[in-house]
Amino acid sequence: MTRIVRLFKGLTPYDHFLTFLLILTVMKIVNVFVVAGKTEGVQFALLGLGLIALSTLIFFLLKKFVDQKKTYKNTLISVLIIVLILSHADPEPIRGILVILLLFVSKFFIKHKKRNIFNPVIFSVAVVTLISFIIPAIGVPPVDWTGIDIRFPILGNEVALPIIPIILALTFNVGRMKRHPIALTFIIISLAIAYGFNFYGTTFLSYAISILFVGAAIIVEPKTSPTKFPLQFYYGAATAIGIALLSLAAIPNAIILGLFLSNIVFFVHSQMMKKKVGVVKSKK
Repeated sequence: MTRIVRLFKGLTPYDHFLTFLLILTVMKIVNVFVVAGKTEGVQFALLGLGLIALSTLIFFLLKKFVDQKKTYKNTLISVLIIVLILSHADPEPIRGILVILLLFVSKFFIKHKKRNIFNPVIFSVAVVTLISFIIPAIGVPPVDWTGIDIRFPILGNEVALPIIPIILALTFNVGRMKRHPIALTFIIISLAIAYGFNFYGTTFLSYAISILFVGAAIIVEPKTSPTKFPLQFYYGAATAIGIALLSLAAIPNAIILGLFLSNIVFFVHSQMMKKKVGVVKSKK
C-alpha cells in the first residue's frame, strides 16, 4: 500500500490526466461495441488508433525540426480528448485530419514568448468550426459530448460510469494544478444557467456530465488558464456565461467556441496587465 501511495504522489498532474483519459477512452470503445455492435466498435477503435498514429508521426517530425523540448505525453492527451469528444460516426475523414493538423499548428507555432496562447484541442476544433461557417462544404466538426456520457447496464439500470473517474480527476488532479476555483465556478454557473433556461439538450444528466468533463479536463489546462484568485473565478464565470449565450443563440459547437473566446480574452488581458505593470515600474 505504501508503494502505491508513493507511486501516486510521484506522478505529475499530466500523468494522472493521461490515465484518466485512457480510462474514459477504453470505456467509450467498450460502449460502442456494446451499443452499436462489432462493426461500429472496430471502426471506432481503428479511427482512434489511426489518429494516434498520425499524431505520433507529425509530433516526432515537428519535435525534431521545430521544438525538441515538446513532450509526447501532452500530444497523446490532446489526441485522446479529440477521440472522446468527436463523433465516431462522422463519415468525413477530412475534418478529422484537419483538426489534427491544426492541433499541431497551435502546439508548435502559435505562441507568445514560448508559451501557448490556445488550448490546442480547443483551437483546432474551433478553427475548423469557424471555417465551416465560411465554407459550408467542409461541415461543422461533429462534437459529440454524449461520447463522455457512457452508460452501462448494471442491475437493470443504465449507470453513467464515467462520472467516477471525472469526479476523481476533478477532486485530485485539478487540486494538484490549483485550478479548483476555475473548475467549480464554471461548473456551478454552467449548470445553473442551463437548468434555468432549459437548453441542455436530451437530459440534464448528460449535459451535466459534459460540463463536469470540461471542468475537470479542458478549462483547467495550465498553460492557457489563470493561476491566481480572483482571476480564476472571473475566468470560470465568464466562460460559463459566454457558452450559455452562444448556446441560446443556437451557435454550433457553443462549448468549444466559448472556450476559444476565453483563451483569446485571457491572453489579451494578460498582455495588458504585463504592460500596465511595466509602465508602473518605469515610473518608479
